[in-house]
Amino acid sequence: MSEAARDARISVILTMLAQRGELQVRFLPGLLGVSGPTVRRDLAVMEDKGLVRRSYGRIAAARRSAELPVSLRRSQNIEAKRRIGALACSLIPTRPLMVALSGGSTVGFAARLLANRADLTVVTNGLDTATILASRHVVDVVVTGGNARPLSNDLVGRATERALRGYQFDFAVVGADGISPVAGVTQHSSSGARATRIMLEQAKKRIVVADSSKLGRVHAAKVADPDAVHTVVTDSHGNTDLVRSLRRLGLDIIVVAMPPAAKNPRRAPI
Repeated sequence: MSEAARDARISVILTMLAQRGELQVRFLPGLLGVSGPTVRRDLAVMEDKGLVRRSYGRIAAARRSAELPVSLRRSQNIEAKRRIGALACSLIPTRPLMVALSGGSTVGFAARLLANRADLTVVTNGLDTATILASRHVVDVVVTGGNARPLSNDLVGRATERALRGYQFDFAVVGADGISPVAGVTQHSSSGARATRIMLEQAKKRIVVADSSKLGRVHAAKVADPDAVHTVVTDSHGNTDLVRSLRRLGLDIIVVAMPPAAKNPRRAPI
């Protein structure tokens, strides 16, 4: 089994735990369409990462949020994220510019291409983003201060927010955990959402990059209303009605083409 498939199963388990609080392990193979040993290996990974507690044939979430650690998110929807990142980079003109980049796995794909741009100064609170940018020794990279948030590997807090307010950006490219016509752009973390909001507020051009799995999702921490964003770059596997609803709000939704999605295996009830 691939890491991407494993991480997708872990995401399903975490989502259900966030909804129900507890699950019986014996039902998980039928729900996920895999063998018992595969489920046991998945749960061992989740335990090792501090995501679940196991006892007497049951599992419970070790924390309230269904947010996946960034180490698991990196292997999800890789091709969509690669295409989204490439398209987002094409929106940034070739001239000296000040650009803000958040953390996140989709922004990371944009950072891989922007790392070759000697005409850019990039400010980021994402530790992974900064590492990608600095690896080429080309782009001028500025990393905010702040407190490390392990789930996202980002810097957050007052020092981060103060640093971001000290800049005026030509472009901001940020990730999101959810995009909804009603709730707007949302994230799991309130501290992460505040940092992302400031990036957008300080930028002339505001771009959100999010694969289609984020469309329609709503999380607790508000980043911005739909009218506070100029462009959303997503992929063609998204719900077309949602895309139309966002466009009616004035958002420029750019959809990158993807091959048809494979059908999900039939899942047993739990």
